[in-house]
Amino acid sequence: MKNVKRMLLIGVLATASIIGSGCGKSDTSTGSTANSETTAKESKVEETTKKAAQKNKFEYPIILGTIGGMDLMADREFPKAGYFPAGGIILGFEENKGELASGFYERECTDKRAAEETWHVEYSEDLEKIPNSMKGLKTLWDDFVSDGRMYKMHSGQQYEVIVDNTEKVNYNGVDFIKEEGRIDITRKDPSDTNYPELVRGKYIAYYYFSPEGAGAYPADDLNGYGMGMAIWGVRPVDMSDEAEAKTMEENYEKLKKSTKASMETLISLDDYWKLTSQK
Repeated sequence: MKNVKRMLLIGVLATASIIGSGCGKSDTSTGSTANSETTAKESKVEETTKKAAQKNKFEYPIILGTIGGMDLMADREFPKAGYFPAGGIILGFEENKGELASGFYERECTDKRAAEETWHVEYSEDLEKIPNSMKGLKTLWDDFVSDGRMYKMHSGQQYEVIVDNTEKVNYNGVDFIKEEGRIDITRKDPSDTNYPELVRGKYIAYYYFSPEGAGAYPADDLNGYGMGMAIWGVRPVDMSDEAEAKTMEENYEKLKKSTKASMETLISLDDYWKLTSQK
């Protein structure tokens, strides 16, 4: 991507943009909130043997840069009615269009020029370094807590990204770093009771490297290449509300299953284009 644009523009073209592109486009402004990361657990490799190419149709086909495509709605347990597009991000329950979204999905690819000149983060082809660099895309992460369709973080609040677990996994011959973590929103001033003491959302991210020219066709580079991230999350909730907190945790467990189901459908772009061209 040579130009990085605002993610959350809602319009008629949003659906086509999301289904047809492999990476989201984000704002380039600088966020003021900080990310922090706990020490990750020892990585392990998860080999998958399921063959997504056996499916004759994807319900919601999406592309991950140049490495392939998958079915976002392989498992409908969460969200119950599948994801719906809302600009560069995909949000929550289909039946909740007039309400707060229950969860989100986003993907992003960042090439060397965008990483260094726009985001001012280290660019690397080393998979182990990509998660840290992608967390430097501050305004992308900001949207997970400041988009009013999920949660609206105010100026008196701040957030941090806390990593709970990482592991190395492999789908369809492609290595990923899988990361599970929390997005905690707290008061800037602990004594300011205008805001909840702790608002928490949870996420699951898969980081990968998407090589330039690795797609089925030269035009596949238009879907994005470079450092990549596919990320799912559940809506942040006030943790002092026991019912809300319980529902969030339950949804997160469902999300783990649905993200794994989607990742297991990953196929090459060559197979993806053949599959999605079928009538």
